[in-house]
Amino acid sequence: MNTIQQQLRDVRRTQHISQKALGSRMGLPQSHLSAIETGKVDPRLSSIIEIARLLDYEPLLVPRTLLPTVRAMLEGQAEAPLWQVDDNDKDAT
Repeated sequence: MNTIQQQLRDVRRTQHISQKALGSRMGLPQSHLSAIETGKVDPRLSSIIEIARLLDYEPLLVPRTLLPTVRAMLEGQAEAPLWQVDDNDKDAT
């Protein structure tokens, strides 16, 4: 399983943003951002939040019991539709 640091690294790469550019926006040297992404440094939560937001993502706490459902939704692998039209609403169109 990817760590949050690895996921943020993947997002940064997908957006074609260099460590140097992101680090500059955060006021951090590129070497520190590299250390965060590779797990050599254990970042503060505030740093993780700042990195995510600069990449236009939002960290979110999810109750553990809902985690399988949320993962399925994010991965597009929900076994059944997560919603459906009520029988009473079918003729309302």
